[in-house]
Amino acid sequence: MKAVICEQYGGPEVLQLADGIPVPQPGPNGVLIRARATSINPVDWKLRAGWLSGLWKLRFPMIWGCDVSGVVEEVGGSVTLFKPGDEVCGFKHGKVGETYRGTYAEFAVLPENTLARKPARLSHEQAAAVPLAALTAWQALLGHGRIKPGSKVLIHAAAGGVGTFAVQIAKSFGAYVAATASARNHELLRQLGADQLIDYMREKIEDKLSGYDVVLDGVGESVWSSSLRVLRPGGKLVTLAIPIPHGPAGSGKFFSTAIAGVISGVGRALLHGRGFMMTQVKPRGGELEKIIALIEAGKVTPIVEKVYPLEEIAEAHRVSEQGHVRGKLVITISA
Repeated sequence: MKAVICEQYGGPEVLQLADGIPVPQPGPNGVLIRARATSINPVDWKLRAGWLSGLWKLRFPMIWGCDVSGVVEEVGGSVTLFKPGDEVCGFKHGKVGETYRGTYAEFAVLPENTLARKPARLSHEQAAAVPLAALTAWQALLGHGRIKPGSKVLIHAAAGGVGTFAVQIAKSFGAYVAATASARNHELLRQLGADQLIDYMREKIEDKLSGYDVVLDGVGESVWSSSLRVLRPGGKLVTLAIPIPHGPAGSGKFFSTAIAGVISGVGRALLHGRGFMMTQVKPRGGELEKIIALIEAGKVTPIVEKVYPLEEIAEAHRVSEQGHVRGKLVITISA
C-alpha cells in the first residue's frame, strides 16, 4: 500500500510518500479500513516536529494521522457492529512506546469501538474532517462543561477545526455562544450560529462579556487570565492547550513547562473562584454517533477550507502550522 512514512522528527519535508508498505492486519476487535480521506489536525504536526516527544514516546518509522473516512475491508473475529463494505469514519489514538501506524495511508486498522457509520449526507472528504475535532468539542463542552439550554459559552479560536464544531454543538444544545475570531471569519461564525463575536485583534473579551458558564480555550495560557474574568463564580475554563516549549522537547523541559503552566492555571482559577480543567480527547464511537446524528439532522456541518491530494501532504502541514486555517484541511487518499 501507499503511505506517508516519517523516519525522524522534523519539518514537513520529513513526510515521505512510499509504496509497498505492508497492509496492517486487524486483531480480534480491529476493523481494516480502505481509507478514502484523512484530515490534518494540529496534533499531527506537533508530533511530527517532536513537540510532544517529552510526553509521548514512540518508535520510528511512523505513519502519522488520526482521522479517517473510508470503507470497511475486513473485520476481526469479535467485531459485531461493522462488516465489509460499510462506510465508516473515526480517529485513531496511539499508545506510548509503540510504532504508530496512523491514517496517512491507503489502509488503516482502528478498534471497533472508535468507529461510527459515515454520515450519508457527507462525502468521505467531509467525513474525514469530523472525528477528532468534533469529539474534542463534544467532550469539552458536554463532558467537562456540562452545558445545557441557556448556558453561556465562550469559544476561543472559533473559526478553527475544533471551534467551528464547538459553536454548532453548543447551539444545538440551546446555549448562548460568544466566539473569538479575526474579523474575516465573523460572517462564517454567524452562519454557524454564534450569537456574539469578538475580534481578538482589536477587542478585549473582558470589556464585552461577563457571567459566562463555560470558556473553551484552544489558544493557550495567553487567554487564561481574561477568560477567568468573564466566567461567573463556579464557571469553568476548559483548555485544550497543554503548555509546551516550541521545538523538539527534552522530557525535563517539557514536564517542567507543562506542570508550571497547569499550576499557574489552577492557581488563577481558584483565586477567582472558578474551575480550571484540561481535556484530552478520547476516540469514542458512541459519542461520534451522537455527533453524526446532529450532522444528519442538519444541525452540524464540517467546514473544510481545502482538500489536498496525498502527494501534497507536506504542504498541508505547512499551511496548518501557520495557524489560520478556517475549519479543517483534508487529504484525499483514494477515489
